[in-house]
Amino acid sequence: MKKILIICSLLFLLSGCSQDDSSSVPLENSTQNNEEVQTEYKKRITLLEKTLSQEENYFFQSKEFSIYFPYAIDFIDIHRIELLSDGALVTEISGKENIVVKDKHILILNSNQRFNHFDTVVLKDDQENNIKISIGDYYYEGQIADDTISADKEIFIRNKHYKQTNGTLIYTIDFTNVEGATVEFSVPESIKKIATLIEQKTISKTPDSQTYEFHIEIPEDYLIQQKITNLNLELKADQIYKSSRKTIFQSFIPITLDEFNSKAP
Repeated sequence: MKKILIICSLLFLLSGCSQDDSSSVPLENSTQNNEEVQTEYKKRITLLEKTLSQEENYFFQSKEFSIYFPYAIDFIDIHRIELLSDGALVTEISGKENIVVKDKHILILNSNQRFNHFDTVVLKDDQENNIKISIGDYYYEGQIADDTISADKEIFIRNKHYKQTNGTLIYTIDFTNVEGATVEFSVPESIKKIATLIEQKTISKTPDSQTYEFHIEIPEDYLIQQKITNLNLELKADQIYKSSRKTIFQSFIPITLDEFNSKAP
């Protein structure tokens, strides 16, 4: 009987050793997986850093602004950001409330500092890596108007239609009408050096509504000469009422070189 007990005890101990040995396997796999994750992380960062963006962007100055990347950046835990213009520091932004990634490749930032231009962003992650990415030229000027207009005098959009063909952009917008109020469309001033036509037309006006058309034409030659694949601009409409002005409409308009080669609808 004693022999049986001794044999059982030995089997139990051997079984325990076997279990202890197997428990170390996941730890080794975990280390290996972590190395693979880090390798993949570095590859994706290298791809971002090698990307040379051929874009021009023209926007109005505002506290919140967006930067568009050709590849996803949501895999980066961003702690701080530097914006550079021709190698010189423009501003630094930190804090999770001021740095938001949307739709994987759009970076939404908040900053009270005014600036005119930047062309490079440096992302600083949780490992203190400095990820330097060329993002094309971003130009900012003017500002969004936010004067208070009383609710009973404020204009609202009833309907809108957008059409783009071979660099010609046409926005048609129907607003409510308020006696004594007008609507003024505008694009950043610097885009006027590029565009061949910028025009606003009043299509109709009644006691209840007012309809406008805004035209802008960007020549294909400019994109070819400057080797630009994408040109993005912002259009806004301000309501003007007595001494107050308020931005009531904003639109992001993308123009690509490929669009010129597509057939008109």
